[in-house]
Amino acid sequence: MTHQTQATETGITRANEILRRLAPAEGLLRADAAASDASGAIAPAVTAAIREAGGYRLSAHGEVGGAGLVRVAAGLASVHASAAWNLVVSHTNSLLAQSFARLSGTAFPADPDAQWCGVFASTEAHAVPQDAGSPGWVVDGVWRYASNSDLAEWALLNVATAEHGAGFVWLPRAALAVQSRWAALGLRATGSHTLAATQLEVPSAAFLPTSVLFGPEPDGPLALRVPSRLRTALGLAAVGVGAAEALVAGLAASIQADADRARVAALPGRGIDRPGVAQTLGAAHARARSARAALFATADELDIAVAHGDPLPAAQLTEARLMLGHVTADVAAATHELSLIAGSRACLEGDAVGRLWRDAHVITRHAALSPTVGFELGARALIDPGETDVHAAVGPLAPAN
Repeated sequence: MTHQTQATETGITRANEILRRLAPAEGLLRADAAASDASGAIAPAVTAAIREAGGYRLSAHGEVGGAGLVRVAAGLASVHASAAWNLVVSHTNSLLAQSFARLSGTAFPADPDAQWCGVFASTEAHAVPQDAGSPGWVVDGVWRYASNSDLAEWALLNVATAEHGAGFVWLPRAALAVQSRWAALGLRATGSHTLAATQLEVPSAAFLPTSVLFGPEPDGPLALRVPSRLRTALGLAAVGVGAAEALVAGLAASIQADADRARVAALPGRGIDRPGVAQTLGAAHARARSARAALFATADELDIAVAHGDPLPAAQLTEARLMLGHVTADVAAATHELSLIAGSRACLEGDAVGRLWRDAHVITRHAALSPTVGFELGARALIDPGETDVHAAVGPLAPAN
């Protein structure tokens, strides 16, 4: 059984308080989840509600680790998956920017609710030194799939340099062009557009080599002691869990209350009283609950492991990536199984069950959550415990050059 430290309990308490304060806005969030799926944009009233509940300042001072993040993300995703995805993206980039600020001497934005976006793996971006009289950099590049780019005030972006190899720049999002190209199956309101820069001048303090930025921080705030890639994956997996739980509940409620779907569910072999249908719904419900339990336990154990400043052992990093694979596989299986009893209506635009199904499938395709990577790492660790591929467990964080 997981033993909760004070740091873990603080994160869980903070998460529960945020979700409690969000509860009165549930109707607004649910309505916008449907509306933003069609419009591609989250309503200002939704971001205001999340801000007032304290959701965007969860990253403040790096005090709340993965235990708090996964609970907020799963809870918000159960009513608005796109808003939850963006919160995770902003949260994890804000934490990395806090590291950036300390290492570079740059002042961190005073607004604790400031939103962030970031791309870690573009192969189309580079930076070169300015003229001899100017110590800064000139940046050119394209960064695809920059989630939260519609709402972010700041961006952390990877670049290649001849002088330092891979590096990162910290920029105001307004300094970048946004090319609206996000037209996905699900998570349509995440604003995961393409960012671009042409001959953009960046001060020297706004650049750090990747090797410096992603160095271990055993003495840093709790949230920064878990590697950035891994803490991001924890949050994204939580969005998948919340979406899967919402799909289970949504399909069950739809069969109960919707005359058309109830009629379909009552067809031969399709009725809820048929063993196959009941077992499918029950199995999906169990998978979603199992995914939640496994994810929360993994996040809690990571927080506990780093609470006293000790570096995470390689075996625990690999174990965490293995469990993320398990969580993702359960979410993917649950949502697929439910689609087989939801009827063809779930494939139509505007159907709430279909929207949740689409969102969950997009979430589980993210590279940071790939079950095959997690399972392979877990198998290798079983066969040869001394050979744990930490880089594969928590990276790659950025291209080498």
